[in-house]
Order: sequence, then structure tokens, then C-alpha cells
Amino acid sequence: MGGRTLREFVIAAVTAPVLCDFLIVCIFGNSALRKVLDGDTAFAHLAMTNPQRGWYALLESFPGAPFLVGLATLSGLLFYLTSANSGAMVMANFSSSIPDPAKDGSRWLRIYWALLTALLTVAMLVAGGVTTMEYATLIFALPVTIIAYLVMASFSKVLRMERADREGRTLRRRRVAVDGGQAPEKSWRQRLAGLRAYPSKAAVVQFSNQVVQPALQDVCAEFTALGHRASLITVPDLRTGVPEHRLTVEFAHGQRDFHYRVAAVEAAVPLFGARSMRQGSDVYLRLEVFIQTGSEGYDLVGLTRQQVIDDVLDRYEAHLAFLQYSSEHDYDSVLTPPRPASTATPPPGEPEDAADTPEPPVR
Repeated sequence: MGGRTLREFVIAAVTAPVLCDFLIVCIFGNSALRKVLDGDTAFAHLAMTNPQRGWYALLESFPGAPFLVGLATLSGLLFYLTSANSGAMVMANFSSSIPDPAKDGSRWLRIYWALLTALLTVAMLVAGGVTTMEYATLIFALPVTIIAYLVMASFSKVLRMERADREGRTLRRRRVAVDGGQAPEKSWRQRLAGLRAYPSKAAVVQFSNQVVQPALQDVCAEFTALGHRASLITVPDLRTGVPEHRLTVEFAHGQRDFHYRVAAVEAAVPLFGARSMRQGSDVYLRLEVFIQTGSEGYDLVGLTRQQVIDDVLDRYEAHLAFLQYSSEHDYDSVLTPPRPASTATPPPGEPEDAADTPEPPVR
């Protein structure tokens, strides 16, 4: 599995660079202060009027000056190149329409933004040197800092919601499914048939129309018959050509509605184990389940109609447990406001199962 955990990201991308910057500032900053306090007024004047030359003058005062100067130049060059490349990629993504979220902006657009950034950097260095660059960095960083704080607040809210979702699902479903605790349970024949199966687009469309849509229609009709406000919407997906199904069950009192969305997602065919019939294509389509927190990460293709219905009910039960857990542990947000006190805990003498499986009020 690709990707990194939050712990790995915080250690490698946040903690380690900050510690390195702290050591560099302490070592070289204190060394520069010592030279000034020892009476080296020429170095002090050079550092104030021309910081870049002052930096190299400081390095030349250390043993092994040629090595340190070369290492500092190479480090600065690598830092600028990697930062410019990342910035160009981000700006290319922001300034282009990308239908596939797994891909980035076009290469010519990245080259354009990289060249533009380089020209602006050279222009500011020629106009005023490093001092101008410092002032420009402070001016440009102010709005970005505000956005960064908003992103941090949103990310913290998402983590609280994800924890409530995970804990509620664990409390509701003690058993672990075959496909990692998330996917619907399959028979061994279904698992074996799906290990090396990469269906064509026509097969996925047929499965969506003949299995997924009828299953969701039955569930929606049953929810409606029980007094819930449920709706099922089928919309075409122009990018994949496979219809997208959206089942919604509304809750009263401002609680987060239940969403069950089935959409086609492109996935890469592995370089090994693929059937000969898929050798001419490097991607295939998966029918993945999406809830409000994103994709559940499993494929519905190959399931029976009853298994799809069971999966919807499992997700619905997990959603009820999520609402219960979030109200009890103060994980409130715009999407999960606090529940009334009368529905948070069961009345005295009522069995605990009543609290574990709260039923949504009927509008």
C-alpha cells in the first residue's frame, strides 16, 4: 500500500526539517554573533549591507572552507529547485482543469510556472538583492499564513470526525470482514474470481445497471415505506461512462444525513497476474462506495444483489453508531451538531442496545 501515515509525515516533513533549521541557526548564527562581539566590524558591516556575501565570508572563517562553501551552495541550489518544482506543480494544478484527481497538470504548464518563478526571482535579486527577496517573501507569506491556519483548523475537524467514524464503526461492528474490515463479506469463490479479474467498461456498466441500481432501489423503497425520507438519484458520469448512484437518507434535528454513493473509479492494472484479455489496456474500472468521508476503498463488482443490500445496511448501522459516538465524545462540527440530551443516552431501565442502535426520528 502506498502513502504515508500521519506520524511519518509529521516526523519526516515537519519535525526533522525544523530541527535541522534550529541547529543551523544556532551554530552559524552564534558564530556570526561571536565574530561581531570580538570586534570584527568589517564582517558586521558586510553582513548588514550584503547578507549573501556575509554568509560566504562566515563560512570561509571555518576549517575546510572550500568544502563548506560548496556544500552550502549545493544545498541552497537543491532547496530552490525542489521548492520551485513543487510550487510549479501546485500552480499548474490550480490553473488547469484536471478530470482525473490522480493526475497532475500538463507538463508545459509546469514549465511555464517554473520559468515565470525563476524570472521573478532573478528580477527581485537584480533589483534589490536578498533584502528585497526577504521583504517579498514576508508580503506573499501573510495571506498564505491565514490560509494555512484555516487548513489546520479544517484538518483538525476532519480528524475528529474520522476518529468518531472509526470508533463508532468499531463499536457497532465487532466482526472483521474478509476484505479488511470495511468491505462486504464474499464467498471464497467470489474472492478467487475477483483476484485476477479486471472487467471491461461494458461489463461494469452492465453490473451497475443490473445489480447495483436494483439493489439500491429496493433499499430506498424500504426506507421510504418505514417512514424515512430517502431518495435515490442516478446521474451519468461523462468521464467514465458508468452511471453514478446516490442514495440519501435524511435525518432530523440537523444531524448529518446518510449518504451511500457508488461511482466508477479508474485503477491501474497490475503488471503481473492480469488476464490476457486485459493486456491491451493499463487501466480498468472499479465500482467503489463513497460516504461523506470519502471512498471506502473496496470494489462492488462481482457481488450479488443481496450482498450490495447488506453493505448498504452495514454502512447505515455504522453511520448511526458514528452519530451516537460523536454526540457522546463532543466531536461536534457543522456536519455533526450535538444531539438532544434526551436521545444521547437511554432512559433508566432501558436496555443498552437501544442506545447502540438509535433510530432516526421521522420527519
